[in-house]
Amino acid sequence: MGLRKLRSRLSNKFAKQVKVADAEAVSENSLAVWLRLQKSLAERNGIALTTLSRDGAAIGGIENDNSICRAMRISTEHAPLCAADCGAAYNKAVDARAQFDFTCHAGLHCFAIPVDVQQKQLVILGGRSFASTSEYTEFLHRYESLKAVQTGECLKNIKFIEPRELTQTAQLVGSTASSHFHNAGKAVHQPPNAAEGSLTLLDAQLEIVRLTDQLESRKRSIGQFYGFLRGIASTLDSQRVFESLLERFSDLMKAGRSSLMIFDAESNELALEVALGAEAPTTNSIRLKLGEPIAGAVLSSGLPLVVRDADNDSRVPQPRPGRYKSKSFISYPITLGLRKVGVINLTERVNGLLYENDDLMMLEMMAPHLALIIDRAEWARKAETFQQMSLTDPLTGLPNRRYLQDRLFEEVERSKRYNTPLSFMIIDVDRFKSYNDIYGHTNADRVLVKTAEILRGSIRAIDMSARFAGDEFCVVLPETEMGDAARIAERLRKTICDTEYGTEQGEFMGQVTISTGISSYSASRQTPLTIMESADRALYQAKTRGRNCVAIFEDAHAAD
Repeated sequence: MGLRKLRSRLSNKFAKQVKVADAEAVSENSLAVWLRLQKSLAERNGIALTTLSRDGAAIGGIENDNSICRAMRISTEHAPLCAADCGAAYNKAVDARAQFDFTCHAGLHCFAIPVDVQQKQLVILGGRSFASTSEYTEFLHRYESLKAVQTGECLKNIKFIEPRELTQTAQLVGSTASSHFHNAGKAVHQPPNAAEGSLTLLDAQLEIVRLTDQLESRKRSIGQFYGFLRGIASTLDSQRVFESLLERFSDLMKAGRSSLMIFDAESNELALEVALGAEAPTTNSIRLKLGEPIAGAVLSSGLPLVVRDADNDSRVPQPRPGRYKSKSFISYPITLGLRKVGVINLTERVNGLLYENDDLMMLEMMAPHLALIIDRAEWARKAETFQQMSLTDPLTGLPNRRYLQDRLFEEVERSKRYNTPLSFMIIDVDRFKSYNDIYGHTNADRVLVKTAEILRGSIRAIDMSARFAGDEFCVVLPETEMGDAARIAERLRKTICDTEYGTEQGEFMGQVTISTGISSYSASRQTPLTIMESADRALYQAKTRGRNCVAIFEDAHAAD
């Protein structure tokens, strides 16, 4: 439908609404009619509207209320501030007998318009919107401790209106209210062309409707994205988080091809984590130093890059790396305060349109939330890595003594609860010191690494091997009787005897042998300590028998 036709339909509709409203005013209370008009104005123009009585109470409720205001009003800490802001606005508008514009403590822009209704002084309060995304970001930082901000509840219906548009909307509300209350109670008979005098007002309203419809559409999409963020916040799998984030974000921005790069402060590089779209490269195959074009330069400067035509933009190095269907793209830096987090790259818009600076608005709104989620996922991944390092022997890659003790405790408790067998073995590399003395520490370490590999490959999936200390290894064997454990130990001993151990230079180091002591959970050994001590005594028996053998602990040995 063309603009002229739309204007004509709105003009006729406006004329009909005025006639119906005035006819109703003859028999209905003018305030009740106004509340219906107020609702229509609020919904059509994307603002919050309410009419306040002298005591500050909202008459008939608040239309299209801002979710931030709702959250503030139920907060014991912030509700008094809201009441003070609106109360002061009421008084100043009434005293001045003119519209009063103000910004509340939450950073929302509002207006207050005084009206006289049946000798009662009322004030129409409206707006409750941000003028820019920077104001929204400032609000998030200032009120990050507010529960509704943390849960995302107060972010479901936020409003963004430019100052010029808010001024026009306030004028529309004021003129509508003035006209309505002036003519309240009078039957109005207008000639067919009476509505033409309102065309100028309708022209302004058409532009407001178009822009607010566009904003409402974006806000609905952003609301869905915030819901997604709340759902994914509980996920600790960083790779899953990154993939899901990029997929949903690309869909929201209509990007057919996208990528997420994460900054590594230690290497001062951006590493590709996830890529979506045609010919997406293998993750981690691309790394960029901070400052290198394009993403590295974007993160270094902290400024987003919006390109309409990559072939004719001096900011884009030529030839542009990779093969792309579109010449338009966005590269956006993700930061958390002064800390660099990463970069999101978007291109090949599915609707064929070019990316514009206006598209940055959505990015700026969501960037703080993206940064928090990505940063949390990165910390979870680092924590997992550090945890693994703290429980792993760096030389052999086997679990270390700390993990062994925890695992043995768990298995002992399980055997107590379910009365299942449990065996434990300690393994010692025979005459290990001689490998250090003859071949040096590096080659002696090769003996331990090779033994660990054989040990890892010789036990069952339910068993757990670990490096205990120096040249000693341990194996926990759940649901295993002592006799079965002895057979496993003997098979392992023979495998190591038959394996050739060589130096870095390829020199054969001779036959490597091991001695093994075995113990088990029993009525007299019901703690990890007693099981380990008895296995150590059995190992001593194996050593005294000449090494290269397996010894089983028996209760009779306890008297020795």
